[in-house]
Amino acid sequence: MRLISIHVLVACLLLVGCSFPGVHKNPVKQGNQLIPERVERLEAGMTRDQVQFLLGSPITVNTFNPNRWIYLERIDFDGEVQQNTYLIVNFKNDLVSEIQRESGGSPSDPLTKIDTTPPDRQDEGSWWWPF
Repeated sequence: MRLISIHVLVACLLLVGCSFPGVHKNPVKQGNQLIPERVERLEAGMTRDQVQFLLGSPITVNTFNPNRWIYLERIDFDGEVQQNTYLIVNFKNDLVSEIQRESGGSPSDPLTKIDTTPPDRQDEGSWWWPF
């Protein structure tokens, strides 16, 4: 009887321990990890390979403008988005021409951050060029 009492007591303590309030939860980082030292080294005139070496592969390349790379770092804590950081790198002639960075504490729709205007078409000089 004493052995059963000890087992029931241990089982109850374990069960109560699972529902204890204030259990530590780690923040979850999603997307690219934008390390500040590496982002600061990013500058105009760098090639695509150099950018990819510094920051890694972009989370997405703009469908309408392949010369725009988008990096996103999102930190979730307890199931809620705590911080979004966007880094948008624009290229011209395969070199970095513009760097945009935006941080925010509130969640936002990443699709509103993407410029959907198509790039300027280059005149190829003849009517049959697309064929």
